[in-house]
Formats: sequence, C-alpha cells, structure tokens
Amino acid sequence: MDKTQWRSLLQIFFACIVCLAITFINTNVANVSADVVVGSDLPSSQIVERFENIKNKMAKLRFCNNETCFYRNVTSKVIPPNNSNPHYTAEISAAVERPSSSPDLADYHFVYVNDRWQLVKGEEFTDVADYVFIGDRYEIYSVHNSHTLRGSLDKVKEDSGIKSGYLPLYYQVLDHGLEKI
Repeated sequence: MDKTQWRSLLQIFFACIVCLAITFINTNVANVSADVVVGSDLPSSQIVERFENIKNKMAKLRFCNNETCFYRNVTSKVIPPNNSNPHYTAEISAAVERPSSSPDLADYHFVYVNDRWQLVKGEEFTDVADYVFIGDRYEIYSVHNSHTLRGSLDKVKEDSGIKSGYLPLYYQVLDHGLEKI
C-alpha cells in the first residue's frame, strides 16, 4: 500500500471510532448526572416551550471569523420520558452556512435533568473536519493534518481557537451547557 491508501484507511478507521463513541454516548445519555431528579413540577408543554426557546436563540447565532457562519433549516425533536429513559431528551439539527462550497451539518443533544435543559453532546461535520463535543470537551479530526485535536472548551474559548457553533451555544445561549433560568 502506498502513503495515500494508508491515509485513507486511517481516515475510515477514525470515522468508525467516532461513530462507535457517539453510539456509546447515545446509549448512556440517561447517566449524564448522578444527582438526577426524575420528576418535574413543570407541565410537559412548558418543558417543550423552554427547549424551543433554546432552539430559537441558537438559530439566531452568528459565529466563525467575522461572524460569517450561521444556521439554516433548524429543526428540533423533543422525546418525552419512557420506560427505558425517565428523562426528556431533545435534539437540534441544522445546516451550517459557511463560506465553503459544501453543505455542513450540526446535531446537538440535550437532556432535561434537575428542571433544566443540559447540552450533553454535539457533532458538526464540514468538508474539512469532523467536530465531536461531549459536555465541555472536544475532539476535532481534520483532513488537512490527519490527526485529532482534543481539549477543554474553556481553554479553547480563551484562545479563540475553534470556529464552531457549539461554543456560542454552550456559552452564550446556555450557561456552560446548562439552560439559563
């Protein structure tokens, strides 16, 4: 095998690892917080309305260099508690409008615990990088340098190093990933 074939094989392997990690996280999203309060005093309609407010604020965000990136076609889904998961969960999906020519996508996952929505993870897929966020941690795989960057959002926020929609969602719309009340 030549160098290009090895690189392609490694990229496929990394994509498989990311998919496995996302699958593992999805199956364990109910275990996000050890001090979870199962019941809520709020009616279902208010819980859903509060999530829609988060989605609407997110849809207005501008980010990247000179705030040239924004969300389009923002959709959400709220899943009520059931036998296998005693918490509300929710997802926001959107296309990301960037200066690139290819379509970029974003998916964010939330859980409702302790009477607040909490952002537990997110994924963003661009033509040149795959971003995976779990709480306040990130991993970015770039096709340009063929390696994975990992770190803390607090550190990268100080450095202004990641041009992603997850950061303003995590810090501006939410308070370190928790719904502002």
